[in-house]
Amino acid sequence: MRESKGQLRWFERLSYSFPELDRKDRKALFEKVEAGADGGIDYVVMMVLSSGLASLGLLEDSPAVIIGAMLVAPLMGPLIGAGLALTVGNLVLYRKSIGVAILGITTGFLVSIVMGLLNPGFEPSLEIEARGNPDVLDLGVAVISGFVAAYALGRPGLANSLAGVAIAAALVPPLCVVGISLTNGQPVVAINSAILLLTNLVAIILSAALAFRLLRIGDDKNAQVTYAWV
Repeated sequence: MRESKGQLRWFERLSYSFPELDRKDRKALFEKVEAGADGGIDYVVMMVLSSGLASLGLLEDSPAVIIGAMLVAPLMGPLIGAGLALTVGNLVLYRKSIGVAILGITTGFLVSIVMGLLNPGFEPSLEIEARGNPDVLDLGVAVISGFVAAYALGRPGLANSLAGVAIAAALVPPLCVVGISLTNGQPVVAINSAILLLTNLVAIILSAALAFRLLRIGDDKNAQVTYAWV
């Protein structure tokens, strides 16, 4: 019990070493997150395009094309929304964010299925094999990606576009590998890539929540601002 209290005090001291958002910046953050967690036609279209590019890049073993897919992937919004919802205890926002994330993942999966069917009998590229053999380093990428994305959103003036790229890097390629592999008789690669996708998804949301907590988004003294937005 004493150890737990000591760990809590350590975390609180660490959080106070991070800059705190003022009321205006906090409100702007909540509005950006809410907008990003609102799936619509633009979200679906960008998910189709990013998944198509990622699938082509995986099939051609082209890192440049995969990076292009990361640049247009819209998955940052709902995942960061889920992380913020965990921080402030907003179940409605959490359910909405997860629903939008599932919509994007489902869309990407269907696109990758189509791309796999259009390219039967291909030889697995190095990019595909890499997602079919995940390790702890891949989990580290997801954890850092989620933290970077949330922190960049929470600090005005930072390059928020880089956060979107970080999120896409951990999700879109393994998502597309699942569909491509399933359509070409490679269930082991598909299962391993699906495991990578799910663990990355959880790691990104939790690390984003940690970043918001370190920025003291959910502090009691800020509850009035937080729940006024909610």
